[in-house]
Amino acid sequence: MRGVSPEALALLEQYHWPGNIRELENVIERALVLGAGEMLGVESLPESVRRQRQPRGMEPDLPETGLDLEATLDQLERRLLEKALERTKGVQTRAAELLRLSFRQFRYKLQKHKLGRDRDTQK
Repeated sequence: MRGVSPEALALLEQYHWPGNIRELENVIERALVLGAGEMLGVESLPESVRRQRQPRGMEPDLPETGLDLEATLDQLERRLLEKALERTKGVQTRAAELLRLSFRQFRYKLQKHKLGRDRDTQK
């Protein structure tokens, strides 16, 4: 391999890497083994990285008066946690998977937002 195609590089940069550097290393190693040609292309990346694109219509708007970014992000995070728990009928491991978080990250966020205390944590 001599390089990474611009499309593949863009996907690698956009992906949120819940497994941090270890996951990145594994993806690159896998792509090198499975890839063909001199450039690492999109087709060599796992499906989880390829499909991680920002949905259309998700472009945020910044009001003229500005906004409290931390409060807005906290509000959004809480709503998504609630929706994930709702969709999975309270199964926390599945809700964490939907949000592409490790179970540990998910539990931390539940505690931060004071959610899920009455739910079964063993599911």
